[in-house]
Amino acid sequence: MKKPERGVKKDKTRGTWYFTADAPGNDGKRHQHKERGFESMDDANDAVVAYRAQRKAGHVPVPSDDSVAAFAAAWIAALPAEAIEPATVKHYHECLNRLLPTIGAVRLQELAALDLDRAYAVLLDQGRCARTVRASHVGARKMLKEAVRVGKVARNVTDDARPPRAKAARAKQFKCWTYPETLTFLAAIESDRDHACYSLVAFTGLRQGEVVALRWDAVDLAGGTLTVERSVGKGMAGTYDKQPKSDAGRRAIELDPELVALLRAHRKEQAARRLLIGSGWRDNGLVFCEVDGSPIRPERLAKRWSDLVRRHAPDLGLPAVRFHDLRHGHATALLAAGVRPDVVSERLGHASVGFTLSTYAHRSEGDQRAALTRLRQLL
Repeated sequence: MKKPERGVKKDKTRGTWYFTADAPGNDGKRHQHKERGFESMDDANDAVVAYRAQRKAGHVPVPSDDSVAAFAAAWIAALPAEAIEPATVKHYHECLNRLLPTIGAVRLQELAALDLDRAYAVLLDQGRCARTVRASHVGARKMLKEAVRVGKVARNVTDDARPPRAKAARAKQFKCWTYPETLTFLAAIESDRDHACYSLVAFTGLRQGEVVALRWDAVDLAGGTLTVERSVGKGMAGTYDKQPKSDAGRRAIELDPELVALLRAHRKEQAARRLLIGSGWRDNGLVFCEVDGSPIRPERLAKRWSDLVRRHAPDLGLPAVRFHDLRHGHATALLAAGVRPDVVSERLGHASVGFTLSTYAHRSEGDQRAALTRLRQLL
């Protein structure tokens, strides 16, 4: 019958196993290391044997009283120096902040997989969706990977944690309008000051940050194209200019005659407003801007869209959709119209056609029957 290794004991309160073992120190005093949360005695035995082997080889971290919250703050503060994009830093900060109320006070070197599991359960009980909880798990994994690299901990305990499964964390299928529904809504808000902006997004699939960063020098009305070469992101310190997220994001988008006419009329109206304001005009060269020429904050544009939808969509018999769903609607409509996936992917600035298809090519009832009909017509 197997016996527990020296230092291995069962936690009668939790029902799990843990071990304590001598740990290195640089102060001449005896220190102990503890790891908790093992589901069986065998797991704890294996862990303590591995720990002692690492200690003998000199790979065990020096004991530290650093809490998870303290290390998280230090890690987030160091990310900008590694040229991590501000929006990504903000994302990791938000992911970890969701976990810290539960695990922040735990010593970093005592953090166990069960502590993380408990934090995930708390978030789910609070009504957080599986996708959000899994994002926090990914943030914790990246943070602890750095803790291993700098020698704060011996292993990454997220490897043993149990966040929501990837399948459960998939984004819910978004709602979007059909092409006729989009035309109906845009006609209803034709007098709105942002009508041209919303129309351009609806028929080009520009991202929110791309449309507010678009400048007139990137628009060729004679050639019927616009070039996406800038975007706006949101970091912890606010909005900032950035390059498109990938090489595919830097792209030329072709415009049809109706969009060209729309932009010509918008430029004419903008020029008249500039003359009216005079010296108060803030010339940023932006295609879409506030009434005085200053940049539009992306979240403000999205809020104005939501207000319009709330006021007009019910009377038009349309479901509520987000501003970003105009991009989704454009992609879905193109694919439904039989446009080649690679053309749609290029227009949206996706890194791969596979991503475009997995995101937008949702099967509708009758698709298989229609495909068989087309096949028979070819024979």
